[in-house]
Amino acid sequence: MTQSSRTKVLFLITKSDWGGAQRYVFDLASSLDLALYEPVVVLGGAGELQEKLAAAGIRTITLHTLQRDISLTKEVRFFAELYKIVRNEDPDVLHVNSSKAGGVGCFVGRLLGVRRVIFTAHGWAFNEDRPGWQKFIIKYFHWLTVLLSHHTIAVSSSIVRQMNWPLARKKLQVIHLGRSLPSVADTPSARAALVEQAASRSLVLPNHPADLWIGSIAELHHIKRINVLIDAVKELVATFPTLRYVAIHDGEERAALEQQIITHNLTDHVFLVGKIPEAARLIPAFDVFVLPSKSEAFGYVLVEAGLAGVAVVASNVGGIPDVVIDEKTGLLVAPNDHLALAGAIAKLLSDDTYRAQLATANHDHAQIFTIEAMIEKTLELYT
Repeated sequence: MTQSSRTKVLFLITKSDWGGAQRYVFDLASSLDLALYEPVVVLGGAGELQEKLAAAGIRTITLHTLQRDISLTKEVRFFAELYKIVRNEDPDVLHVNSSKAGGVGCFVGRLLGVRRVIFTAHGWAFNEDRPGWQKFIIKYFHWLTVLLSHHTIAVSSSIVRQMNWPLARKKLQVIHLGRSLPSVADTPSARAALVEQAASRSLVLPNHPADLWIGSIAELHHIKRINVLIDAVKELVATFPTLRYVAIHDGEERAALEQQIITHNLTDHVFLVGKIPEAARLIPAFDVFVLPSKSEAFGYVLVEAGLAGVAVVASNVGGIPDVVIDEKTGLLVAPNDHLALAGAIAKLLSDDTYRAQLATANHDHAQIFTIEAMIEKTLELYT
């Protein structure tokens, strides 16, 4: 290992766009004390994560063979390229993230004798909609990844429960993700910004004082179940005719969701405004923040909603109950049930006092999910 007085930490992540796992790697790498640690990030592609790391003065290494899609030729090339990088960098700690990078990275780290190989499980791919035999094979490789690591960080308690195969439990430790919001907009400014963003998409988003707004920040992907929330809005507009639902983000489901909005005659009520940088600062625009996912390892956005002081409704799945305490800091409902979702949203929209009570409790509870706590617990595993 390195003879430097600093501990070299080599992070590995599959994609360099900007999502929850990428924010996690950025927060860890950029928060390390540079007098004690030397962070380096190995990543696939050249996206927003790489740009943010460069701006923070953190060295990055791009792996051109690292992609999510499986290809035998590329897997061999990826292994060879990563092996060479880890050997040349000679890190004290190899901290791998995401399923594919995790499995290969843990194997390479062990092969080269890296002192500490840490794997962070941001979620399990076997929770996705797949045939049972595929789920079994994927879980087997996840299990091997956990066993190959010295320690596996689980971002929520559900991650631990779901990896219930022999010998895995002793390798797993829950370390919740941390988040901070240096500043958020007030409600009028946040709504005005979203109206402007909608206009850039040729959408006319009404903004009257009496309007009720709900919102989500979630990739337009089938696992996020935005279609279920749109069905809930269809039920709600009869009782709340000035209801506006603003969905922030983009994704492969956009075209289908746009058609669903037209079919349900909700063009005055549902607005897909696209991706917005640092969208969490606009959460105060909403009376209620909603996350209807079928699967969620943790739910960064729910912490953000708490820090922004907004009441939440979310699916009772995965790591969400680690963040939202049902009927104390928010409301939890069964996934894929648009009527239950509509009922929970209606309960908050129709009772200002109860909504404010949950919003305050949510804000207080969110204070425990700090970057400082996440860093402190993670560094204990590096030694």
